[in-house]
Amino acid sequence: MKLTLIQLDQEPILSPASLGAENNRFGFEGGTAQKVGDRYYIFTTEVFDEPKTAASRLVLWDSEDGRHFERRQVLSETNFDWDDRTNRMAPWAPNSVFDPQRNRWQVFFVGYHKKLGSNQAYNMSGLIGRLESQTLGLQGISGPYVDQGWIDLSSKGDPWEGEAGLVSFYPYQVGSDWYGFYGTNTAPTFIDPLSLPQENNVQNILFLPGLARAERIDGYWQRCPELSPVLMDPQFIENPIVTKIADDLYAVVYDGANKHEISYAFSRDGIHWFTEQLLVLPNAPIWLNAMRTPLGLISEGNDLFTLYFTAFDGVNPDAVEPLWHDGFGYVGRCTVKLERD
Repeated sequence: MKLTLIQLDQEPILSPASLGAENNRFGFEGGTAQKVGDRYYIFTTEVFDEPKTAASRLVLWDSEDGRHFERRQVLSETNFDWDDRTNRMAPWAPNSVFDPQRNRWQVFFVGYHKKLGSNQAYNMSGLIGRLESQTLGLQGISGPYVDQGWIDLSSKGDPWEGEAGLVSFYPYQVGSDWYGFYGTNTAPTFIDPLSLPQENNVQNILFLPGLARAERIDGYWQRCPELSPVLMDPQFIENPIVTKIADDLYAVVYDGANKHEISYAFSRDGIHWFTEQLLVLPNAPIWLNAMRTPLGLISEGNDLFTLYFTAFDGVNPDAVEPLWHDGFGYVGRCTVKLERD
């Protein structure tokens, strides 16, 4: 079982030339994409100013055709306090999911503060926040969204989780229960700002997720140490997004620190995951210098899926730190097909 590439759009979906991106200095990174009816929605992080990765905001874009997007609203934005200790300094990774129990869309995000003792605004530690749409039903994806505070996650982390706190969260249903991938990394208090993602092995920085479980999406989340860490890849798994693509099949896509490949894995029960596979993107356009974060699989029927992703062009003439977020972040699009055994 695998995903095969049907088409890679040669032009980006969102770029510096996009209407609404005029005040977005470093581009787009991460988030989720959804389709409701015939309309497409992208929740993403805009890294709009310096300090890079700290001056961020969560923004919703939408489109009638899946290719031409309009900027609709800002869901959350930095408080511009680089010494903040309330986790309101830098919102990141807006992950949208519909909760049929509450009949409302939820957006989970990371709220960061600078690590205590660090002089680097981009070396952060996070908590997970939740936004909730005030409009009932699937059409409520457009909001408006209201901040519901931090999620109630069992506080004692395991030693493998590292010093960064939580760096992403994506919940999904398995039967009547909710499971959630929570992301962590082992970055120390000081990080070399010139390091690149492929040098994580040199620094011994691991990016790994764990699983948590809850009875309700807005309830108490309990870490599952017996299932964690989840090792589709033993070193780098960031921002995993899960899609149930059949009654007995789940897929997860994530940032695997690749160049021109998308990392993904399958699960039969949504709890135990098979080994990572790679979807290769040949003949990548110049703006796709380095793959970053896939935004989730959108079913188009007949085992075809639209997959949006963020990628860096690597063009950074001023050498603005940190270089692991190098150049402008674009949003790209491809079509993939599920090949069944």
